[in-house]
Amino acid sequence: MRRYNLLKYLWVVLGLVGLLIIAYVLCQSPQPGVADQGDFDRVMNVSGLELKPEQINDPGFVRFLDYPVTEYRISAVSAPNLLKRLSATSMAYLITLINSICLLLGKDTFKTAYLAAAYVIMYSCAFYVIFKHLNVKNRLKLTLFVLIAFFVFLDGNYLVWFNSLYGEPMMITTLALYIAAWLYYIYHRHIVKSANTIFLTMVPIFAAAFLFLGSKLQVISALPVIILMLINLWRENRGLLKPRQVWLFGIFSLILVAYSLGYAYTNKQMSEYTRYNSLFYGILKDSPNPAQDLLDLGLSPDMAADAGKHAFLEEREYVRYVPLSDITREEFYNKISNADLVRFYITHPQRLAAGMQYTADHAFTTSTVLGKYQRADIEKPVSEFDRFTAWSSLREKYLPRSLWFLIFSYGLATGVSVLVYIKRRGVKEVESGLRLFWAVMLIGLLQFPMPLVGNGQADTAKQLFLFNFTFDIVLVVLSCLTLSLLIDFCRSPKTALHRSVKGGAF
Repeated sequence: MRRYNLLKYLWVVLGLVGLLIIAYVLCQSPQPGVADQGDFDRVMNVSGLELKPEQINDPGFVRFLDYPVTEYRISAVSAPNLLKRLSATSMAYLITLINSICLLLGKDTFKTAYLAAAYVIMYSCAFYVIFKHLNVKNRLKLTLFVLIAFFVFLDGNYLVWFNSLYGEPMMITTLALYIAAWLYYIYHRHIVKSANTIFLTMVPIFAAAFLFLGSKLQVISALPVIILMLINLWRENRGLLKPRQVWLFGIFSLILVAYSLGYAYTNKQMSEYTRYNSLFYGILKDSPNPAQDLLDLGLSPDMAADAGKHAFLEEREYVRYVPLSDITREEFYNKISNADLVRFYITHPQRLAAGMQYTADHAFTTSTVLGKYQRADIEKPVSEFDRFTAWSSLREKYLPRSLWFLIFSYGLATGVSVLVYIKRRGVKEVESGLRLFWAVMLIGLLQFPMPLVGNGQADTAKQLFLFNFTFDIVLVVLSCLTLSLLIDFCRSPKTALHRSVKGGAF
């Protein structure tokens, strides 16, 4: 009983520390945010948000790049608009919920601070569930592990995005929820024998996967990994689930896949912009022979005239192939798919290696040069942000931006985890936890080539946001494992040696 009370107070203290860090980053005046670089309209259009009349009529109103806009008008809700949101970004579901609460309270203004508060609740709950169900019994280890997580995952250059309409915070928050849902299931799966209880622990996995896959278009690359995880979940429980639960499992899976593919289809036009960038601002940009690259792809070599141009220039700046124009659609979009672009890099390994090094050069950056404070709070735009940003500053300045470092890091993480898996073979909780770790690593690794293959050299650092988050997860897991072994060794070298032979993690 005494140990339980001490642990309860420890959770309270750690929770207060985390909330104080979050409050310092997000609530201190002037309140920070991230300025729009042209992404917000897609979210506003499907979430029932509009610019306020006074913003539209203000000739001095600055919306893009320099100053965040934190207040929006809630537009009228209609049945067609609500149906449109079924295949929209999962942010629309969260914003719709917030809008509904605002309208019930008689307010017609949506503030991004409300969205930030929702992210904070989701993010905090996710990490609480994660550490609670890692079942770390040693209070010193638990405290140090949580503080390491705070230092990395409460970094200001993660949290500042919460107060915006970007998809990045939705990605990392829902991935944290997805990991938490799996750990919750793993913890209960091996101590509970009731089919009803076990099925209930599966439901959060589907809910978190739904929100994660719909958070941003680039997350579609995680769909195959999540499908494989669900197949394994099914195999593990098929002899236990009741017929009604089997049907529900299948329905949930179909909804998840249909929503992900539907979301990708409704963003087809955006996909065409990124495909344009993949060719003209990726393959052809800096190419030693653009005409030959086009011939290799089965395209007209005269497209080389627009090599190095991205999809968001003014129409007069293109020689011939304007994005979404009839000739571009006929000569490019109708002939080349994303699979063809992937195939080009596979058949041109030197170009792939050069492209991956370019991507590596832009890794480890979660900060942004976009404005951080509203125009009402400052006279000149400010892009720097330094509230609890020690980790992101260290990562950006000192981590080697090279493919070899990434290969070494993921090789080390894979080697250590495989060794633990072999030594703890038969311990179901450990096996399941390590499979989850490998899945998260794979989700992150699939994000790494996405910027180049899917969008050329446009906005590479921002599109590596999810990769950076998963890379931080890998580093934190390795750090906690190393720290755990050091603590055990300091307390009792013989016990530590025994635990390492047994393969104990924490």
